[in-house]
Amino acid sequence: MSRLIIVSNRLPVSLESSEDGSYSLRQNIGGLATAIAPYHKAHRDCLWIGWSGVDPDQYSDEELDRIRQAYKANRCIPIFLSQDEINGYYAGFSNNTLWPLFHDFSHEAQFNPGEWETYRKVNMRFAQVIEPLVLKGDTIWIQDYHLMLLPKMLRERYPQASIGWFLHVPFPSAEIFRSLPWCREILEGVLGADLVGFHTTDFVMSFLASVHRLLPELAVDRDGMVRMPDGHRAAVDAFPIGIDYNLYARTARSSLARAMRRGIEESAGKSTGHRYRSSVAAEGDAATEAGKRDGAWWSRHRLEELPELTLAQSAASSIGQKQNKVIVSVDRLDYTKGLPERLKAFGRMLQKYPEWTGHVTYYLLATPSREDVESYRRLKAQVDELVGQINGRYSLLAWTPIHYITRSLSIKPVCGIYAAGDVALVTPLRDGMNLVAKEYLACHDGREGSLVLSDMCGAADELTDAFIVNPYDIDMVCEALHDALEISPEVARSRNIRMQARLKVRTASNWCMSFLDTLRQVSTPGMTDRRLRMDTRNQMVDEWQKASNRLILCDYDGTLTPLVRNPDRAKPTKAIRQMLRQVGSQAGVDFYLVSGRSHETMEQWFSDLPIGLIAEHGAWSKSVNGPDAGIWKRAPGLPEAESWQPLVKPIMEESVQRVPKSFVEVKADALAWHYRMSDARLAEPERDALSSRLQEAVAGKGLMVMRNSKVLEVCPVATSKGQAVLPWITGGHYDFMLSLGDDATDETMFAVMPDSAWSLKIGTGATKARARVLGPTAVQLLLRDLAAGTAVGAEPRTRTAGVPGGFAQGES
Repeated sequence: MSRLIIVSNRLPVSLESSEDGSYSLRQNIGGLATAIAPYHKAHRDCLWIGWSGVDPDQYSDEELDRIRQAYKANRCIPIFLSQDEINGYYAGFSNNTLWPLFHDFSHEAQFNPGEWETYRKVNMRFAQVIEPLVLKGDTIWIQDYHLMLLPKMLRERYPQASIGWFLHVPFPSAEIFRSLPWCREILEGVLGADLVGFHTTDFVMSFLASVHRLLPELAVDRDGMVRMPDGHRAAVDAFPIGIDYNLYARTARSSLARAMRRGIEESAGKSTGHRYRSSVAAEGDAATEAGKRDGAWWSRHRLEELPELTLAQSAASSIGQKQNKVIVSVDRLDYTKGLPERLKAFGRMLQKYPEWTGHVTYYLLATPSREDVESYRRLKAQVDELVGQINGRYSLLAWTPIHYITRSLSIKPVCGIYAAGDVALVTPLRDGMNLVAKEYLACHDGREGSLVLSDMCGAADELTDAFIVNPYDIDMVCEALHDALEISPEVARSRNIRMQARLKVRTASNWCMSFLDTLRQVSTPGMTDRRLRMDTRNQMVDEWQKASNRLILCDYDGTLTPLVRNPDRAKPTKAIRQMLRQVGSQAGVDFYLVSGRSHETMEQWFSDLPIGLIAEHGAWSKSVNGPDAGIWKRAPGLPEAESWQPLVKPIMEESVQRVPKSFVEVKADALAWHYRMSDARLAEPERDALSSRLQEAVAGKGLMVMRNSKVLEVCPVATSKGQAVLPWITGGHYDFMLSLGDDATDETMFAVMPDSAWSLKIGTGATKARARVLGPTAVQLLLRDLAAGTAVGAEPRTRTAGVPGGFAQGES
């Protein structure tokens, strides 16, 4: 059975020792561990291989064996590295070379041949640990920039293995990347994978530009596949990572997070009647008195410049007019995060808009990292100085503008900080995705709150309702921050809900599933042709959002739900029904299930949903709108079933006798012989023989014999899915159309779609469709993603698209 082997620099769990000498493991929270750990936990045959974080020189052989057993109990395989290896591979080449280079800080990058050699050796060590563990059919998923040589090393050992690699940071431009002395070796290492993944299509283009420039001998085909000299092909695509949305939304409602939020709001003076207000008012009164000619003793300084008096008066005069607000940001103290620029923008805002003095408090959580590195020490000193300058210049007796926290906090207090923030200031100078922005929105589930977001991170491509800024432009960030503070709660809530709807679909779990589905697709012969890549998908989503009237024509079995041995067990799940209701109930959307199933079954399963139904390959239809909405209509001109079914059914029954577990399904205008549960060695020869007998029996009767997946069907020649959907395509006045299907009957539907329409083939086989996806999971995610882009603010279901003519309006 196929297993997934996850390989990353660090394992998702950390070792903890007890006083009795035993060892236990604690689950890590954040980024990679949060994204993939649920899959690892849910699949008992999944292994995770990575550095243990344990120095083997500090433990005896017996202790190391006990540590290995503790990890093994959690299906983790630890790799032990010496301090010299860590210094060269991790602290050295990974963090001193690749990290700054990939974040466009090439001036910070160090090119040390010794560290490169250690990096190569540690990648080889990973390959040696993995080698004896790999079984035939296993899938290997390698994570991040620490292991960029590993895919090729494993490809050389296992030419037929399915290997994926994903980069969790940006990929730089070709101009920057080629400054790396070992750039060709890095590219060749990564291209040993079957699937190379990045956060955004921009990073994909940067990577392919480097391939074109540095490895010009490699060809890239129209499906985005890089052809390697050893014969294998590497697909390159984007997979925007998400978060566990429900985890953050739920944690923000925990008692500890709520207590943290209350404490911050009280400290910031947001609570009505808080002593903060009276204190600010008193300081304002004192400032006014000091400015009078006959004031107190300090009035003799009235001709001097005393900005503190102006600040106090401004703060006091705004009481009752300005609602106190909280700004939050949560970052690692790293030069890529743009903290100095962010602080300068905040200071600029207080200078330009003094009415916010005393009424906005900035909670800056900046966890120190790599404090042994000079550039990081300089950064912390700069941030410390800027915080001190702003607090020294603008503080009042009852108010300090910046609360600066330089320690690590667990998820609950962090969620409390997120929840307290009226504005999140997320302005990295360069970032792969930046999950802080998404975590903030999850902690404001259904609530107001504003996000100021850098355009230099992947999240800006998805969170387009945020205040998007250039983080280097101090004035632009200042203005965006002011606008975010001034926005009305209603507008802020509306913008958030739109972004949250997408985040609820593009979760960490679905990111993991999408990557692995695509890896299976590119590793399967016949599945790479016309693969739906992220750039094409983004184009589809964009067209969907811009459209006013949308039509979806979707097959059921094999498309929306997996094919099953017993067709009666394909009843829609709660998740499928919820998705159909979500999409079908939106204004400006007509959703039709187009199936070969009987109209009685379709009625039983889907009649309560706001969707149209087309059954028996078009013989029957039920419109979702118009004067005949909800009424089943039979296509005109069909031969009466009573005139031919008694002739055909006995022929099929003979095959039932010959092939155990096969059966005949009787529909109003079709008969089908199913053999999905039968032994293929018996069923397939009988299928061919039965097809010949049926062809003879139905000749001249207006009937045809259709071969589909594990079923042989007789139905009227005058019916096809293409003919059935044509009235909607030609008469519906739609500006977005999408058809989806998995077998030969759906090709007739693809054939009648306009050139501007979208069509998706599910699975293998020749097709007229515009693009191809692996299976029903990809279809469900796509439909949910489309719906998320237009679900918010939809009016009750009304129709502006024309009601199609054709047989659906004819007589039965």
